[in-house]
Amino acid sequence: MRSEMPSEVSSPEDASESSIEPTQSSAPVERATQTRRKKSRVPLVLIDLAPLTRQSITAMFARALPEYVITAAASSEELPQICEPGTLCPALVVINTKSSAVTDPWVQTTLGIITQRLGGTPIVLLSDRDDTDDVMQALSYGIRGYINPSVEPEVVFAALKLVHAGGTFIPEHAIRSAAAKANPSSSCTRRQVMDALDLTPRELSVVELLREGTPNKLIATALQMQESTVKVHVRNIMKKLHVTNRTHAAAVANRLLSQPTPAAHGLPLS
Repeated sequence: MRSEMPSEVSSPEDASESSIEPTQSSAPVERATQTRRKKSRVPLVLIDLAPLTRQSITAMFARALPEYVITAAASSEELPQICEPGTLCPALVVINTKSSAVTDPWVQTTLGIITQRLGGTPIVLLSDRDDTDDVMQALSYGIRGYINPSVEPEVVFAALKLVHAGGTFIPEHAIRSAAAKANPSSSCTRRQVMDALDLTPRELSVVELLREGTPNKLIATALQMQESTVKVHVRNIMKKLHVTNRTHAAAVANRLLSQPTPAAHGLPLS
């Protein structure tokens, strides 16, 4: 009995040693992989006053957007801790304003602090409001996304990715509302869009010709200016609309002006 005991005990030990060796050798590889994954993830900050919705939205974002590192904050005052040395500052900020208008004091304070501390970091609003005036007001403050929680979650996730990629998300229902309130060609609607996007009257004239697919040379002739001047206007327009080419600029302008979209696929990119 005693002579058999060592062999019975040593067998599991040998097995456990052999099973540990591969795990130990693979650990550095796993840690390196995890490190690479952490470096590639994008920091996103959610600001929400209410703990319940803050935790719920954070959990939903974490599940649906694994490429982002989600950090929740009760207010913009917590941003200094988020951006302390050794941490990454957010590449995208989402503010859940609920029923508060963009002009509400706490929203204005939050926007001011974010702009001051994070510079040009894109900002997206989650808002229960659906009036066009608030959407346009948000655009005038440099907001890059305006999302109503009534839309499907997939739309929210796609909108966040669009804004992070440099685009602008505007709810379709707000544009339809604008079309119902005013004639699309009225000066009132033109003025609203021009003010919201900080376009000059000349730039708006160029935008309207861009929507028709007009090349720079013909725009210059129509507006009696040099072609080089038109190119400067087009670059400024694309910057203000947060787009990278004429096609996207025309599409955004069509949505904002609530007019039928022309065949934009063939617009020249020069």
